[in-house]
Amino acid sequence: MKSLGLIFITLLLFSGTSYSQSSKAYCAQKITWFGLDYSVANFTDDRAFPDPYKLRDKLFNEWNELVFKENKKFDLGKAFNKSEIIYSTSFINNRNKNIDILNQIGNYRFHQRFFSNDSIQKIINTYNTPANTVGVGLVFIVERLNKPQREAVYWVTFFDIKTKKVLLTEQIIGIPSGAGIRNYWANSFYNALVKAEREMGFVF
Repeated sequence: MKSLGLIFITLLLFSGTSYSQSSKAYCAQKITWFGLDYSVANFTDDRAFPDPYKLRDKLFNEWNELVFKENKKFDLGKAFNKSEIIYSTSFINNRNKNIDILNQIGNYRFHQRFFSNDSIQKIINTYNTPANTVGVGLVFIVERLNKPQREAVYWVTFFDIKTKKVLLTEQIIGIPSGAGIRNYWANSFYNALVKAEREMGFVF
């Protein structure tokens, strides 16, 4: 176990997030997992995503089901040192399926959108979470899936569900691997989860 002093120093390392805010994310033993939010992501390049409607209408859901179907591998409780995970993914699934997918695929968009702590807060501000969810929420906001650079960029984001205040957000890059588009990008999520466990300091 790390000393309380070391934990305090670790929390202070997260730029743009106050200790009091981030401590709520660390200390909460029960969190609500909303899922992988692809609604604002860029998909580069179009040759890597030849069937946009399959991507939106099928694969987004399949990647969000990984925490259920492969729960030992995609273990959120272990990664973030939480004793209880509440799953409420229908909100994000509905958000994902309503995007203009054709407008989010292609090289021409790659250099036009990079996220920051401020833009993550603006995204969270648009969330209309279910009325029965309270406490601390967790979402992976996807910035981009970039096949040429072999990376998936996720913003691991904890927020106060009631106020929509971002408590802690960190950009994590997951490396994709494997055969087929489903497994290739599913492994990027797994890789990001492993990195988040190691780099965000949830395991003391």
